[in-house]
Amino acid sequence: MSFTLALVQFLIEPGAPLKNLARMEEFTAQAKAKGADLVVFPEDAVCGPLSGQTGFVAHSDAYLARMQALAIKHQVDLVPGTWTVAEDGALYNQAHYITAQGLVAGSYRKIHLWETESAALAPGTVASVFTTRFGRVGLSICWDIAFPELFAAMNAQGVQLILSPSYWSFPQDGPEGTVKMQDEIHLIDSLCTTRAFENNVVFAYCNAAGVLEQGGVKSVLSGRSQVTDPLKKVIAQCEGNREELITVEVELPVQGV
Repeated sequence: MSFTLALVQFLIEPGAPLKNLARMEEFTAQAKAKGADLVVFPEDAVCGPLSGQTGFVAHSDAYLARMQALAIKHQVDLVPGTWTVAEDGALYNQAHYITAQGLVAGSYRKIHLWETESAALAPGTVASVFTTRFGRVGLSICWDIAFPELFAAMNAQGVQLILSPSYWSFPQDGPEGTVKMQDEIHLIDSLCTTRAFENNVVFAYCNAAGVLEQGGVKSVLSGRSQVTDPLKKVIAQCEGNREELITVEVELPVQGV
């Protein structure tokens, strides 16, 4: 079956979850108006990067409930990025897949933490693949994309669509910033195409937008949100790192043939 997938390359305001949630609701309504059946937001979409991730843990259940209500309201499946959850004294960067009925079909805790995350967060331990109305779906988060063994584990579970909320940025240092951006774009494009091809899946990479300034350091989001197909390669893509909503009709490959 075919369906319409929407990626929101979202401009996140760090430490402002209520503002971000309100804007996510607006974008979800826009995506539905464009015919979207499934809407995906970037990593850290609700709270922003690390300081926000760990600063609003007490509200994680409330974020989930609000996003479940949003999925029901617009009758779309929804991956509202990630936020931090707590369990047994440990913190995890977790993504949820919410159905149009408001049910959590699957969740995933980021296994491959970036170096700034590993000081505060614990890594997840298992790949996540689950059944949805569209087929078998798996979740990965940002830096996970660099580790093929995670995708092989999903492949073994019959995954057809992998959704990857991301917050991929790099420090901007003077005139070398432009060169660095091109390097990041090349890496992201290569990994997205490779993950789709090697696993015979549709791969949807949803990055954040804009520029982050924290502690006197300016970091540029790489953007480049895209959907890749094992045969057609890139079937939709954000060209830069500005905020943007893209939609694309997707047909999932049949596994095991």
